[in-house]
Order: sequence, then C-alpha cells, then structure tokens
Amino acid sequence: MQEPNPDDDRKLVGRCQEGDPAAFEELVRKYQQTIFNLAYHYLGSRNDVEDVAQKIFTKIYFSLPKFDLQRPFFPWLYRIAINQCYDELRRIRRQKTYTFSELSLEETGSIEKLIGQHPPPQIPDEDQKELQTILRKMLNQLPDQQRLAIVLRDLEVIPYSEIAAILKCTEQAARLKVFRARARLKTLMERALQK
Repeated sequence: MQEPNPDDDRKLVGRCQEGDPAAFEELVRKYQQTIFNLAYHYLGSRNDVEDVAQKIFTKIYFSLPKFDLQRPFFPWLYRIAINQCYDELRRIRRQKTYTFSELSLEETGSIEKLIGQHPPPQIPDEDQKELQTILRKMLNQLPDQQRLAIVLRDLEVIPYSEIAAILKCTEQAARLKVFRARARLKTLMERALQK
C-alpha cells in the first residue's frame, strides 16, 4: 500500500465538500484497492468484497460533508471500512456462514509473518493446502481486535502509527495488540500442528 498523503487527501476532500464529483472519484480510485484488500482479508470471501466496498464508499460519500479537514483522512476512512466489516461479520454470523475460506499463504506473504519471530518447521508442498485450512481456522478463532491487528499489520502492512489511529489507541498499544495477536495465533497454530 502506498503511503497516504494527508495534504493530497485534504485537498480532495475539500473539493468533495464543495460538490466536485471528480474529486470523490479520485478518492475512490486512490483507496479502492486498500478497501478491497481489507474487506477480503477480514471477511474472507471474494463474493462479498465488491458489495462491502460499495457500502463503505457510499457511507464515506454521505459522511464527507461532516468531515473535519483538520483531521487526517486515511484513519477516518479505514475506521468506516472496519465498522462496515464488523457489521458484515455480525450479519454473516447470524446466518452461520462465516468463513475465511479464500485466504491463502500467497496472499499473506508467509506464515512466518503471521506468527512472529519463531516460524514453524519447513512444511512440505503437499501439506500446504492443509496448512492453509488450519490457518483460516486459527484466524477465525482470534477475537475481532486481534484478527484486525493481524490483518492491518501483517496482511495490509500498515504502519503502527496508522494502526493506532484506526484502532483509536496509542502506537504502543497498537504494537501490543499485534504482539498479542501473533502470540495467540502462534499458540493456536502449534496446538493444531501437534494433533
């Protein structure tokens, strides 16, 4: 993900607030992939990503007139996106169909990234599919805040300062959330691999 530029965002949002539709289209183009990635990694279903992204950008569009130009735009946008993902998760859980079904090792970069500094032993190619299934189950077992911390830091590679703004906590607290999420995921993975 490219580093958001607060000044560029402020100008675009200002133009949106003045009624310039081209400015909003530019914001959508700039952040569309980021929002798609978040929805995909958090919800785990390609089928839902476009609908969720559309809902997110619709909420952003209607909320822009009230946006305070003195605040940074990216954490605000991401918070709206996360809240929408939470809403979708609640809806999906009520339907009892929640899965992280399409997450693959290729998209995460590596298992080592997800579980921190102590990677598991080398895994033969034939076991990769089983490991992906285990990983999906383990991510689903994490509490929402911990899963979100993993998604933001290890899948989206967002800096801790931005994670802190998104999670509405200090940067140190954001680091701690990521550390705890990695530790819990590592424990869950080790237990699953011992079975």
